[in-house]
Amino acid sequence: MVDLHIILALMAIFIGALLGGRLAALLHVPRVTGYLLTGLLLGPSAAKIFGYPAPISTLALDDLQPLTNLALALIMMNVGGQFRMESLRRLRWRIFVLSGFESSLTFILVALGCAATNQWWLHTSITPFSLAQTSLLMGLFFGVIAIATAPAATMMVIREYEAEGPTTSTLLSLVGLNNLLSVIAFLCAMHWVFSPEEGNLVLLWHLTGPLLIGGGIGLIIATWSQRLELASEFKCIILGALFSISILSEITEINALLCHLIFGIVLASSSPRWHQLYAAIKQIDYPLYVAFFVLAGASLHIETLLHIGSLGVAYVILRIAGKWWGARWGAKLASFNQREQQTIGMTLMAQAGVAIGLASTLAEQWDQGGHLVEAVILGSVVVFELVGPLSVRHGLVLSGEVPILSLLRKRAPQGAIEGLHNVVDHFRSSLGLPAGHNVKDPGDILVRHIMRQNVETIVNDTPFNKLLRFISHSRYDRFPVVDGAGRFVGIIDYTEIRNLLFEPELAKLIVASDLLVPNHCALGPDQSLREVLVMMRRHRHISYFPVLDPEQPDQLLGVLRQNDVLAAFRSFNTDID
Repeated sequence: MVDLHIILALMAIFIGALLGGRLAALLHVPRVTGYLLTGLLLGPSAAKIFGYPAPISTLALDDLQPLTNLALALIMMNVGGQFRMESLRRLRWRIFVLSGFESSLTFILVALGCAATNQWWLHTSITPFSLAQTSLLMGLFFGVIAIATAPAATMMVIREYEAEGPTTSTLLSLVGLNNLLSVIAFLCAMHWVFSPEEGNLVLLWHLTGPLLIGGGIGLIIATWSQRLELASEFKCIILGALFSISILSEITEINALLCHLIFGIVLASSSPRWHQLYAAIKQIDYPLYVAFFVLAGASLHIETLLHIGSLGVAYVILRIAGKWWGARWGAKLASFNQREQQTIGMTLMAQAGVAIGLASTLAEQWDQGGHLVEAVILGSVVVFELVGPLSVRHGLVLSGEVPILSLLRKRAPQGAIEGLHNVVDHFRSSLGLPAGHNVKDPGDILVRHIMRQNVETIVNDTPFNKLLRFISHSRYDRFPVVDGAGRFVGIIDYTEIRNLLFEPELAKLIVASDLLVPNHCALGPDQSLREVLVMMRRHRHISYFPVLDPEQPDQLLGVLRQNDVLAAFRSFNTDID
């Protein structure tokens, strides 16, 4: 017999997500927010409050848990893939200073605030602990869980708005570090508080087991993938690896999310075919992510908002303060640029799956107190999941790493009547009758709408060896150069300096300004893509153009890549086809 509740839930998930995503785009909010609200309305919590049958029932949520687990495993793997050794070498000690300061301040504020709230306001005492001990334990676990940042919502917003640049790279590394630190600190706290008699070997296994399982399978897949060629094979090997990790994590009783994160780190760092593996998975992962967020919304409990009380209010406010100010001061201490200092904090607000998983684990170990912490976390997740994606979007937009074109609401290709007319025309064409098709010219899109505003620059007195290290960690072959006052002075083209790599005696004498290529291909922000295409045809060897202020020609506004132009045309054509 077919399980109709699962079929009904899947139908509601994908049709509801389509409608919710379109409505979110209409309201200029991230689609992930639309998916979450769709799930909330279709799930049992809202259905119980408003008195209608839930299309996504509690039973369906349980039965579809493997789908949720697979999506979360993919997300953690992708976060690990962005957190590879290459990224750490580029950011060096700065990312650890930033993460350490931000995580520490978040922990301290939340831990002290929640402990004080219970000690002097709620007076909750849980046997066999005294009031003071209960307050300290609550503060400890609230503080540790507060460090975690939702990787799923963060990555979906980045993907939707095509964000790219130093802030985006730093954010992805921070998300990986935050969750790694939160899980490790939680495992240590759980062991020392509730199971000290088991000895440190058990704790050591919980900490090193994910490294052995996730890292080991990562190396196996990195080796095995060298024998594969087809994208379909890449999909199979990745999905098989993720399920294998989940099974081994369950058998060995270690944290599956940590295993998947380490799997992504090791695979991306060791496999020469990581980009092919990632591209293959990217072809099929979006429907899984959509289902994940709708199910996450359906799992939210609106009623928990009524139970979080003063502890929940303290947790939400202090976590926001810790993330905001911790990231801002940490970025300043680690010498990140001014724009990153101002925006990175607001991109860390989302919180969901990792926090819920840790709270659920605590509830299993510490009956009464754990369930109290879990209730507060579940209530706060409702706030952070709805507000978090908006905050991430706002931070990325302010950082200048989101093309303006990605922010504009795309009009539906046809109205309802026009769409019906085209269906009839297409059907007639299938019978042998001609059908017309008119397309507007996308060449009127302006450079400012798709350029990248926040780009890494090279200072003109940078030594040659340091310049080579910078280039080796970049995906581009052309780099804007500025002087000490931030004025644009030219472009370095990697293809022009390759010959110097074989003259090591010159390295100590050369600085970046010695390698500048005369720049005759700068763009203005108000030029149209039609003009850009003409320039691209004239200079077929150039794929990277600086965008300069017409009134201040030494002021770099951003860069425009050939891929950005092609993506804009593809997006336009997709919308009208």
